[in-house]
Amino acid sequence: MSLYDRLNLTKTNRKLQVPIWERINLDRPSKPRCQGCRSHIQTNWRVCPYCGWLIVSKNSEVRHCVWVNISNMIIGTEDNSTILEVMADALAKVFSAFRSVNVFLTSEPPDEKEWNQNFTHVYVFVDQEPVDYLGIASFRHSKVTDRAAVRVDQVLHASYRVSLNLSQLSNLIANTITHEIGHTLGLDHSQLPTDVMHDGLDHGIHSLMPPSFHAEQIILMNNAIRKHKSS
Repeated sequence: MSLYDRLNLTKTNRKLQVPIWERINLDRPSKPRCQGCRSHIQTNWRVCPYCGWLIVSKNSEVRHCVWVNISNMIIGTEDNSTILEVMADALAKVFSAFRSVNVFLTSEPPDEKEWNQNFTHVYVFVDQEPVDYLGIASFRHSKVTDRAAVRVDQVLHASYRVSLNLSQLSNLIANTITHEIGHTLGLDHSQLPTDVMHDGLDHGIHSLMPPSFHAEQIILMNNAIRKHKSS
C-alpha cells in the first residue's frame, strides 16, 4: 500500500475545530490557593497543611498583637548607632520568621483602641545584673501568654567571647527574640539542635542562620492564637 493510500483524507481538518479559547470554561471558579505558600487548598480547610496558614475569610479577626519593645536599648557605650542598626536587622529577621503566623508584630506601643491590653509584651533590654539566661518567657503549652524578656547585653557578651561579626550577632539576637515569642505562643522546647526552639541556643549554630519555624510549629501557634481569640 502506498503512502498516499494510507493517508486518512477524511480526518477532520484542524482549522474547522473550535479554538481553545472558546472551549475553555471561563465561568469556572479558579482553584483556591493558600495566601501563605500559594499551594492548592480545599475550600473546607481551616489550616493549610503545608505552611500552617489559617484559612479564614478575615485573617485580621484572629491575629494576636506582639509588641517587641526595644525602647530600653541604650547601652553604656559611645556608639549606640551600631547596635541599633544590628537590632533593626534582627527585628526584620524576626518579622520574617512569623510571616505565616497570625500575629501583628510591632516595635511601637500597640494601639489601645484596637488591642486594649490584649497583646504580648516582649521586653528587649540591657541591664547590669548578672543572669545565666539570654531570655525568659511566660509559658503555657499550646496557649498564648502575655510576657517575655530578652537580655541583649547577655547576647552581646556571648558574641564577644566567640568573636561574632555583626551579621552573626544579628542572627543570634533574632533567634533569641523569636525563641521567646515562640514560648508565648505555646511552643515548647525542641530536641533538634538546629531548631529555633532548642533549649539553649547555640551561638555556633544559631548565629549562622536567621530564625525560622517548620510547618508543625506554625500550625500549633496559629491554633493557640485561634483558641485565645475565641475564648
